[in-house]
Amino acid sequence: MEMNRTKRTLSIYLRFTMQRNASRTKPGNLKPFFPFAEMPPEYVIVASRFAATWSADDQEIILESNSEDTNDYFLLKGVLLVEDIYGATSRLAAGTERATQPLPQLRPSAYRISAEGPATLIRIPQEVTRRVRSEAPEKDMALEDDATLDITQSREFFNDFKEELRMNRVRLPSLAPSAASIHGLLSGSKISADQLVSGIAMDPAICAKLLKMANSSLFNAQEKVETLASLVDRLGVYSTREIAACFAFRDVFKNSSAELVERLHAQVSQAQQVSAMAAAVAEIGDVADPEAAALAGLMHNVGVLPIFSYSMHNVAYAMNPNLVDRAVAKMSQETGVLLARKWRFGARIIGSIENSHDWSYEPDGPVDLASIVITAKYHFVLGRTGIRSLPKPHEVPSIAAATGGKFDEKLSLRILARAREWLSRAGRQ
Repeated sequence: MEMNRTKRTLSIYLRFTMQRNASRTKPGNLKPFFPFAEMPPEYVIVASRFAATWSADDQEIILESNSEDTNDYFLLKGVLLVEDIYGATSRLAAGTERATQPLPQLRPSAYRISAEGPATLIRIPQEVTRRVRSEAPEKDMALEDDATLDITQSREFFNDFKEELRMNRVRLPSLAPSAASIHGLLSGSKISADQLVSGIAMDPAICAKLLKMANSSLFNAQEKVETLASLVDRLGVYSTREIAACFAFRDVFKNSSAELVERLHAQVSQAQQVSAMAAAVAEIGDVADPEAAALAGLMHNVGVLPIFSYSMHNVAYAMNPNLVDRAVAKMSQETGVLLARKWRFGARIIGSIENSHDWSYEPDGPVDLASIVITAKYHFVLGRTGIRSLPKPHEVPSIAAATGGKFDEKLSLRILARAREWLSRAGRQ
């Protein structure tokens, strides 16, 4: 049986190498890319046997949207144009950190990828990558790296963060373009409550700070705010507008590192897209108020914001964007929960922050916001890295809970389509 599988894999490789401009890939060409950079050289050599290097012409389509392509693609030379299902485009240049990962893919593909000028790519069956990863031993990691972060930076960060919380001085960073957009919206002579909701929904930092105000003891309210509409209703249109205007430029992320700005932008974009997908899941499944789900999605990774704020004033972080990435991975969930509790967020939103990183989370009773956010986040990660990095849908209890056990490809595409409408309505597309 194993022999037959090997023959099938080899036949795939032979079809690739017979295509125009395709040639056998040298092991050294695979080595810079994930996951091959983590593998002993012998496994890279084996993998290279099934890989093909090929040249693409200017404007040539590498991957068409809705494609069922089952290959991993790596950019060796040139620039690619990536267009997602929401119509947003980005460029991917060879040699950048982002290009060390396989081209983003979803089956069916959620991206249309084309060459911007001549490009050279490596193509390898995903099945080959999966098998080599399962066989290869994990690369030994330098213990000092993680230990340094755990013992020094994390303690330093949490001590500073808790003190800022105690003194009520925590500042959450906004991106300059987002702040400018909100400031422009708020500077108009007239603005409706709906326009205000759409405007502040662009920025998770501003939303979090407004939530803090709306849930404060100043209002002596028994119920916690769980939607932006109820937030505006509690604060009033005028007060919400003025408070948001104060926040818009006060805490703009001013770090000079373009890499850190790019990383913060990615985190904000994730929050926006998970928010839209959460609203779509709630609406299509009729399991919760879509507006409440949208706010929970927007807040699900709020813990990353204090980490970026901290990085502006800490040389170790500011000069090492990878350290920020590791800090986000290690500390953002706990940081978010601490912040949400201190700022009196509602229990359901706190629950979504606390559990949205856990694919095994199972709601105790009716569908909760955490399950909806997890389902939304699953779609987000699926669109970015593909199914390889995720458990199977049936292995995620939240998906079954949020979709009534009816999750399939058609439902997933409906969620994505409805999420796109939410993003467009909020001006985030």
